[in-house]
Amino acid sequence: MRKIISVFFASIFFFLLATPTIAQSNLPIEQIHDYVVSIEIQKDGNIQLAEKIVYDFGNLQRHGIIRKIPFIKINKEGKRFRMNIDVISVSDELGNNYNYKTTNLVDREIEIKVGDADKTITGVHTYVITYTVSGAITYFSDHDELYWNVTGNEWDVPMESSSAVISLPSENKSALMTNTICYTGHSGSTLQDCTKEVNGNTVTFKTDRDLNRGEGLTVVVGFPKNIVAVLEPREVINFFDTPFGKFVAALIIIIAAIVGIFWYILYPIWLPLKWYMHGRDPSGMIGEARSWFDPPKTKDGRMLTPAETGTLIDEIAGPHEISALIIDLARRGYMKIVEKKKNDFEFVKMREFATDSTLQEFEKIFLTELFTTKKTVRLKDTKLYGVVTTIQDLIYENLVKEGFFPQNPDKVRKYYFIIAGLAAFTLNFFLLIVSAIFGRIMPKKTLEGVGAANITRSLKNFLVSQERQLEFQAKNQMFFEKLLPYAVAFGVEKIWAQRFEDIDMKQPDWYEGTTHGAFNSVVFTNSLRSSFNSFTTAATPTTSSSGFSSGFSGGSSGGGGGGGGGGSW
Repeated sequence: MRKIISVFFASIFFFLLATPTIAQSNLPIEQIHDYVVSIEIQKDGNIQLAEKIVYDFGNLQRHGIIRKIPFIKINKEGKRFRMNIDVISVSDELGNNYNYKTTNLVDREIEIKVGDADKTITGVHTYVITYTVSGAITYFSDHDELYWNVTGNEWDVPMESSSAVISLPSENKSALMTNTICYTGHSGSTLQDCTKEVNGNTVTFKTDRDLNRGEGLTVVVGFPKNIVAVLEPREVINFFDTPFGKFVAALIIIIAAIVGIFWYILYPIWLPLKWYMHGRDPSGMIGEARSWFDPPKTKDGRMLTPAETGTLIDEIAGPHEISALIIDLARRGYMKIVEKKKNDFEFVKMREFATDSTLQEFEKIFLTELFTTKKTVRLKDTKLYGVVTTIQDLIYENLVKEGFFPQNPDKVRKYYFIIAGLAAFTLNFFLLIVSAIFGRIMPKKTLEGVGAANITRSLKNFLVSQERQLEFQAKNQMFFEKLLPYAVAFGVEKIWAQRFEDIDMKQPDWYEGTTHGAFNSVVFTNSLRSSFNSFTTAATPTTSSSGFSSGFSGGSSGGGGGGGGGGSW
């Protein structure tokens, strides 16, 4: 018994749940109750239309309706002709005007948007759209004709009833419709589910059934010639169909072919040839020696700085050159490098430099940016990558100005990097490979640059050589500190330090480390190498392995992943 009662109440419960769904399914849907179009064929060849649309929004909240009317006709040859449509008014059945806006859509049709964006409506509303069309009539040898899609076939709602009344000019009492026909259904249909009634100069068409979504009513009326003026639609001629347009099209094709042949065939072949003819360094007057004790000099006798000297070898002002710059400035007494604890360094300003004429511009800029507000700067709290980028550019430009390079080698490499990117984007893999290989080695030196680079290599040979004679010269003729920044620029500071491991020397005044006891050049250089890593970290933007910036340095609201937004209307 309890099971029966449970089933009974469960049935009632599910019935109550289903009742709103059933009721909701019976709600009125959006539809057109009546679509009546009056068309007056006028003596000047225009036609004037009044479309009366009785539209039911049901319980939906809407602003109004949208009516789209094509103004392009296409003949059997595929040529396009444009009619002119002028909207006169949009009102209700009592003549009260609605707000509306007209827009030409993609040079194909006019859109009439009726309603108020600040107001919603429901239920049944009547819209009367009045407009004129020129170019709608077709002129044949034996008759004139209006072939018109009355309702259109692109409505998203069904129509319960649709009709059209077409009349000739009233002053032509003797003129009669010579032929009439109507069609219903989807586009291309030849169904004639419609009736027609001719009464003198007027014909009335009416559909015999409801029209579903996508279905419409189209009518054709023929009448004697010379009743209305000839007013043909204007042919739409595509620019590229005109003689000048065809010339331009042919020119574009020729240019595209030339560019394609150049980009995909000639340019990839030209790059290796360009490097062979213009990208290789000339033969220098000064060759590479087994050893050399001084850095190269400019034409006016200035010794190149370690940063400039290191850039001459591989044509890149990189981390080694920046580290050499810092150590050289410390060695020359402008600042002191202090290791407070392991991997924790400070720079201490030792003297003024604003009016020092012995400093190069990039050296002065570095010192100015480093000691902008404080005389003691902690490296971990300092971001050097902005000023380092500026210094790198100035080092390149300095070497160009001194005549060692004909143009900035970094800009040359970046140019071919862009070419490689464009090649990848256009799937030109041959050019991608060629530009990646030869673009890197395309920068060249001048004759003076080759000579200076050979001197630089000779100096490097001296720094790394283990020959007894050169070791003797190093201990007796050269100073450890003087050439240390150059060894750093070449990346051979460890080998250079080993040459002095057994020599009794004191710790340089410009460096204060955490190690105590007798000074040892190798231990000293190892400490400096830790500072190099710190320099490099401070001079490199903080990014993840995939290239995203950290939220801890330069982060802000709205940064990082996610985000976006939206809204409703």
